[in-house]
Amino acid sequence: MITELATKEKMDKWKEYFQQYASSMLPNRKTGRETDEYFRKNYPYRTLKSDKFHAVVEEDVMANEYSRKKLPPGTKPLIKTYLVENVYVGIDIVSGEFHVECENMEKAVLIFDDLFLYRGLDEEDLKNFVMVGQFVEIASKRNISLHLYEEE
Repeated sequence: MITELATKEKMDKWKEYFQQYASSMLPNRKTGRETDEYFRKNYPYRTLKSDKFHAVVEEDVMANEYSRKKLPPGTKPLIKTYLVENVYVGIDIVSGEFHVECENMEKAVLIFDDLFLYRGLDEEDLKNFVMVGQFVEIASKRNISLHLYEEE
């Protein structure tokens, strides 16, 4: 999860990861439904009934061109919202995009990074050095072998 302005050093590292790994990574992105099911299976959540947070998540999907492209033409997001302790989680069932926030960003980062790794990357994501760089960086921090995502 990007929580601060990316430095030149961070961008250079992501580009290095991209050059090293992107060509051997296979698309493995899960659907929004699969990501939602994974979340509900792995976290002690409560369903959140908040029009305000729902609107924030929907706006996050629709305002970001990269996220919006994950929606099939002519469809709108179908947002599910949850609370895990004091972490707000919104998942779009249609696009697979998600939004995680909390006053304690360390808690939000743990959930975001887990969902990001689980959801995986599609063909378009694999062309984006920031997406690949983040994915490799998070997998490395969690000691997850990338051989799961590479051709053998």
